[in-house]
Amino acid sequence: MKSEHVVNNRKKFKELMDVNSIALIHSNTLYTSSADMNFPFEVDRDFYYLTGIEKPDFIYMVEKNADIISETLFVYRKDTAQEKWTGYRLSEKELSELSGIKNIISIDKFLNVFASVMAKTFYKTIYINTQIISAWKSYSTPHEQLAESILKKYPYIHIKNASEITVPLRLVKEDYEIEMIQKAISVTNKGILRVMKSARPDMNEIELKANFEYEIVKAGMKNSFLPIIAGGQNGLTLHYEESNEVIEQDSLILLDVGASYKNYCADVTRTFPIGGKFTEMQRKVYDIVLEANEEVIKYIKDGVTFREIEALAKAILTKGLYDIGVLKQAKDINKYYYHTIGHSLGLDAHDPCDRLIPFKAGMVITVEPGLYIKELNVAVRIEDDVLITDAGCIVLTQNIIKTADDIEKFMQNGKKA
Repeated sequence: MKSEHVVNNRKKFKELMDVNSIALIHSNTLYTSSADMNFPFEVDRDFYYLTGIEKPDFIYMVEKNADIISETLFVYRKDTAQEKWTGYRLSEKELSELSGIKNIISIDKFLNVFASVMAKTFYKTIYINTQIISAWKSYSTPHEQLAESILKKYPYIHIKNASEITVPLRLVKEDYEIEMIQKAISVTNKGILRVMKSARPDMNEIELKANFEYEIVKAGMKNSFLPIIAGGQNGLTLHYEESNEVIEQDSLILLDVGASYKNYCADVTRTFPIGGKFTEMQRKVYDIVLEANEEVIKYIKDGVTFREIEALAKAILTKGLYDIGVLKQAKDINKYYYHTIGHSLGLDAHDPCDRLIPFKAGMVITVEPGLYIKELNVAVRIEDDVLITDAGCIVLTQNIIKTADDIEKFMQNGKKA
């Protein structure tokens, strides 16, 4: 990310901080996977949004007084011995150029600097980027440890989650953010087409996964999330991750995948027949889901809510299942459609978002209706990424193959785009 972008992001962040407050934004840390091995590092997205840097155990500090705002970046110390093991460490000058932050200090001085700051200024509020995590976890993040240690030493201070500021800011995208999402979508499209070109009955799901990830690696990107490559009944599991089963003739393949460019994510789902042609019932279900996808997209604009498009999607899916004789009672729709219509998209595939607020121009969301019919062994989901505008929305994934006719033509006609 260019320094001018993060400088502007920080400007907006600092304007929304309370007067007489301080913010500590931690970059996250490395987590041990086994013995002396670590999981791949994932930067805290708020830290990245504000600094453009992807390094573990950095801290960005902002002080906001009535008459002055100052900022400091605490970073690793240059260590030539360590560089022999883990690679080159950026210098303070390089980190300053990358982030646009002038005051760079070694992280081993953080505690002393912070104590001095707190001794000189009576800050009433401190913002810390404690992570928003949807699942129960048994470990403490460095953000939580930082909050706990500060509250213990300064019990009078009021701790706020920095997400109160960053979530609304990240929700509405700047032009450069849309460009990065669009680049991620372009590579995602290449991966999907490569999967479809290579698909043959009796292939293993892992082979198709490898074909998708080839395009990701080739482009120098990474996955937005672990790819979901689900054949047949595996598509009934929303977050199916194993990808290790053989795909039989006449099965559907459900691909829920996305590339990530500079941490900006694509999230796309397509469903296609492994043998190149939908069965009669597969086609009926597919067209119901496609209708829901397209009608919801037509309805979206500034001011509409997730609740409204959820109701519209459910109504279309319910009627469709009635028409083909699968559904007998409307209340049973949850048996066949058991997730929400979409989510916010950005630096995370599931970007934080208050789902009760109306859509705003500049938001990017997914539209992903689906039907999962166990008795028919049919799972269909169609997911697009859309940019909300004042008058409607722009489908960022419009170039990715979608209609049943186009899919069959592509699969049967030499698999040429």
